[in-house]
Amino acid sequence: MLRRLVLVPFLVSSLGFLPGTDTVVSRLRYDVYFLASNALEGRRTGSPGARVAADFIATRFADLGLEPAGDHATFEQSFTFISGVRPGESNRLELTLPDGPRVAAAEEFTPLAFSASGTAQGELIFAGYGIHAPDLGYDDYAGLDVKGKVVLVLRFSPDGDDPSSRFQPYMALRRKAADARQQGAAAVLIATGPVAAKDTAPVKLSFDASFADAGLPVLSIATPLAELCFRGHGFTLAELQRGINERHEPASRPLGVAVSLAADVIQEPGTGTNVLALLPGSDEALRSQVVLVGAHYDHLGRGGEGSGSLAPDSNAIHNGADDNASGVAGMLEIARQLVQARPRRSVLFAAFAGEEMGLLGSQHLLQNLPVPRDSLVAMINLDMIGRLADAKALTLGGWGTAAEWPQVVEPLRAALGLAVAPSPGGFGASDHSTFYGAGVPVLFFFTGAHEDYHRPTDDAPRLLYPTMAKVVQLATAVVQEVANRPQRLTFQKVAEEEVGERRGYRVRTGVIPEFGYQGPGFKISGVRGGSPAEAAGLQAGDVVVRFGEREIRNTYDYMYALGDHHAGETVTLVVQRNGATLQLAVTLEAGGSGNR
Repeated sequence: MLRRLVLVPFLVSSLGFLPGTDTVVSRLRYDVYFLASNALEGRRTGSPGARVAADFIATRFADLGLEPAGDHATFEQSFTFISGVRPGESNRLELTLPDGPRVAAAEEFTPLAFSASGTAQGELIFAGYGIHAPDLGYDDYAGLDVKGKVVLVLRFSPDGDDPSSRFQPYMALRRKAADARQQGAAAVLIATGPVAAKDTAPVKLSFDASFADAGLPVLSIATPLAELCFRGHGFTLAELQRGINERHEPASRPLGVAVSLAADVIQEPGTGTNVLALLPGSDEALRSQVVLVGAHYDHLGRGGEGSGSLAPDSNAIHNGADDNASGVAGMLEIARQLVQARPRRSVLFAAFAGEEMGLLGSQHLLQNLPVPRDSLVAMINLDMIGRLADAKALTLGGWGTAAEWPQVVEPLRAALGLAVAPSPGGFGASDHSTFYGAGVPVLFFFTGAHEDYHRPTDDAPRLLYPTMAKVVQLATAVVQEVANRPQRLTFQKVAEEEVGERRGYRVRTGVIPEFGYQGPGFKISGVRGGSPAEAAGLQAGDVVVRFGEREIRNTYDYMYALGDHHAGETVTLVVQRNGATLQLAVTLEAGGSGNR
């Protein structure tokens, strides 16, 4: 008790360097209004608006007297990524029908965004809806030999496009392509079935923000072109589809049509820019240790398909005031205060690009740190800190990642009269997850989701600036305390984390994907404590290339593999690690809202 009574006044006094709340509020409001203005058009990574935001942040860092920590003695650290796809000039589709050859016109087909580029030829096999679901008593591939052949499948399922259908997990076009590849197909044609079709044109090529292709050519074709392939059989595509729908029985069969095709998909490169600055520590013995303070500055641009917008049909600017102009404004205020306070350890400030595309910027920083990785003492992340109502508690993620977080935070938050809701896990849908996976204690400041999240209505006037200032006061005090304490924090891996995995998968292994990985396979950025993956010896940096019988080329393949198995099964995963290929047996556990 005596120790606590002595410690609290000392920690409370550490808040004394902060300016009056009104001053902080005005600065936070100014920065948010600038970053979330329509002129920046939503700060989508690689866009002109993001460029303006990066320049704004770099200028602020320079004005504060911070040292550049980016590339070539600048504040900027650039990385490349795939920003989109477009069809090339070599796409081709030729059908040898019973009544002669038919070269498809440009408007009759298009490659899908996840198609591999390449050529294929072979017999055309109709595989219904392309659903391989033995557990549901339904399999369009049962008794069908499609090895080396071209498969024609329909969109949706025998229940149409009903999202509540038991076939819903099998409707995704990527899933249909992955299952066709697993069956040995050389290429896939996808068409909208004529029964109750709302649109018979080829599915549009739209980028899904994945950086790996499906492993075979995939073309979308117009419904009338698909119907031509059934001529001379004594039945039509519409009749077959209607029978499948009514009886829930496959009607797969060869069509006696030869196919020759070429898919040409061009990936368009983009450039993202992290903005980095260093405040050197004042203590010669401790300045080689570094506290990282981060916030992502990118958002969704004008939204649209594949952007993550929750208003996907709109073409409106998504200003992202809370997500995450608020976090950037908070980080800049922390930098301003720490320049005056000069903590003992060094502090690295990072404004991340590419968070909305899968933590691209933070993953690039982790792999290209301007300081030694083992010098990182902690990572403090601010993401959506602007909507704290008076009666609400501030969420602090990563509470269990350092043994000392409670003793560091509790006196400081009590002095500010700020209620907090600790959350132990270090993995989550923001940049702190990247560093927790690398063994760094993290603390994630977050004021909660709201109705404007990822919508065009997330605008600057909606933020609650006085309570946002209190959040920033707490974050500043925490950073200063961590930077000044004699000992480093003690990293802890949190067991039984319940974040990161998509709902609906019946099993999980407990790994966290590296979403920005652009090579073949499924790269692991972290492993949940106490998980089957940890017990099997999987590690961050491993690349899974086979999961049981399924070849893994991308994150989607890994998720589909989860659906192939049941809890309690032991499955062999083939992984690549530092140039070696390993086979690791993983016993799957029941899924839920945890990790993959």
